Amino acid sequence: MSMRTALISSLVLCAAAYCQESNPSLLLHPTKDSWPTYNGDYSGRRYSTLDRINDSNVNQMSLAWVFRATEGNAPAQGGPFGGITIKGTPILLNGVLYFTAPDHVWAADARNGKLLWQFTWKSKGGIHIGNRGVGIYGNWLYFETPDCNLVSLNLKDGKERWHKSICDLDQQYYASSAPVIVKNHVLAGVSGDDLDIPGYLDARDPETGDLQWRFVTAPKKGEPGSETWPNVEAMEH
Repeated sequence: MSMRTALISSLVLCAAAYCQESNPSLLLHPTKDSWPTYNGDYSGRRYSTLDRINDSNVNQMSLAWVFRATEGNAPAQGGPFGGITIKGTPILLNGVLYFTAPDHVWAADARNGKLLWQFTWKSKGGIHIGNRGVGIYGNWLYFETPDCNLVSLNLKDGKERWHKSICDLDQQYYASSAPVIVKNHVLAGVSGDDLDIPGYLDARDPETGDLQWRFVTAPKKGEPGSETWPNVEAMEH
């Protein structure tokens, strides 16, 4: 094999292993060595088809590496809860792990735990109770912030592409869900808290963040399902 052929082969292998972008077809049929969306796939089973680890060898496992998620020297931003707590399952795509805490996203090499990049959102407040993870579409990553924003980052370096407000922080909404990608829709859910206002699910354009449609989880008077509620006041809260 010539040096030129070897170089081209190496570049092709690199592209196949690390440079693929996520797409809806991958979410429909994830590869065994990936976990490309919240719950692993659209079924929501959280089931991996990997079988190298089983009941006959699980006792032989040992620690490979530890990643310490920090926010540097900066204090926790806003909200009644401080510090960093990871409460979501990492996304695994092309050998890279992506995981979150409120206002923070990390990308790390799955083989050795080496930090590839970190993004910190400058929060304006909100309830910092947890964050469930990221969604990935093409070369872009999406996550929600406690102060009611949907943020899009470059998958390769963690640079911000855009952010969009998805709820009213003054109404005590908060956002902690992992966005889910379905075709060309970024699904992002938010919840009310102390004011008991109904939550809703947004579909956002993956390229611009613009609102495509919104589904409110509690119906209004006369809408399908409203007949199951005792009264209008109950539906509104």
